Amino acid sequence: MRKRQKEAILISFFREKEQYEKLADYLVHLIRDDPSAPKESLHAIIYRIKDEARLIEKIEEENKQVGIEAAPITHKNFQERVGDLLGVRIICLRLSDIKKVEAYLELLVEEKILRFIRRPDQKRSFVLPIDPGEGAPEGLDLGYSGYSSIHYQVKLGENTDAVDELKALQVEFQLRTILEEAWGEIDHKYRYEHSRSGNMLPEYIHTGFYNLSAYLQAAALQAEHLCRQVEAYRLLRARKTKGKWVAPVVAEPKATLPLALQEALKETLGFELTIRTLTYIMKRLEEFEYAEQPHVLFQKIFTENRLQEFRSIFREVLNREAFEDNRKRNVDVINAFNFAFFDQTQGRRVAKEGLRSVLRWRKERSRW
Repeated sequence: MRKRQKEAILISFFREKEQYEKLADYLVHLIRDDPSAPKESLHAIIYRIKDEARLIEKIEEENKQVGIEAAPITHKNFQERVGDLLGVRIICLRLSDIKKVEAYLELLVEEKILRFIRRPDQKRSFVLPIDPGEGAPEGLDLGYSGYSSIHYQVKLGENTDAVDELKALQVEFQLRTILEEAWGEIDHKYRYEHSRSGNMLPEYIHTGFYNLSAYLQAAALQAEHLCRQVEAYRLLRARKTKGKWVAPVVAEPKATLPLALQEALKETLGFELTIRTLTYIMKRLEEFEYAEQPHVLFQKIFTENRLQEFRSIFREVLNREAFEDNRKRNVDVINAFNFAFFDQTQGRRVAKEGLRSVLRWRKERSRW
């Protein structure tokens, strides 16, 4: 690539870099601040904007592979052709967390908060074809040949409140476990970067890195098994405390939500909620561990008086009516339900101050 071409790409990149910083901040806070996000499954959310030297190197590599009929990457089209100028990485503690976060991202797409440009691409994940706790069958190959992560190519959807300039940018989401992250970081710094510079490492070092990945695969499987054992033990202890000597069962996530609860919510609020919001409310109701059906318990907590109190405080802080903005309606519902939940469990004064604090934060956030 000629010097003038490099300069044109880098100048264009530096001019757009601030927008990618803003997009990264928006996405990280979108997930961190979402009450319905699977917080128990999120260990960390980090991001990086591609280094300018690596950007030029990647463009040169891509242009070498461009066919006769395809246009090369230039300063005019690099943002469309290089999809990982911004990478947002979601790191989970355990294997089963990956599926929960994947399901959450799918719901964001259904609600048009995110938009997939490219569907998930799984690159040699640590997920193995055996169940945690089972012995590995004889002959199972734990060999592993490199980088591990689940990749999404994403843009913001039409139902976000971000400015149009951010909606035009692409971002690569990377989803991996903390053990995959450990291997990836070590491999990138000590093997990949060294090899990329043209200094080939001896084969025994490459083999050692691949062996390390196999050890971490086995460790990831064992970690999942231990986590499930802890969950089962906690459930058993809880049932013993209540005088119920029932063998614990660690249930899989429910595929569907109770129809009666969905109908109760629609009747109370006058509109249908997203699956993400319904799932959040169901999860909070399960914290009570009462005998009532979810829809009965919901109606006991989410009373007309509490709903009117919520509307009044909402109007006082945000100077608008609750549930009127379709893009923010589900967050309003979560705030309303949490207000009723805290009123039920902690008392009216705590609930009111908690709600005001959350709404003031939302108001301040909307100015960013």
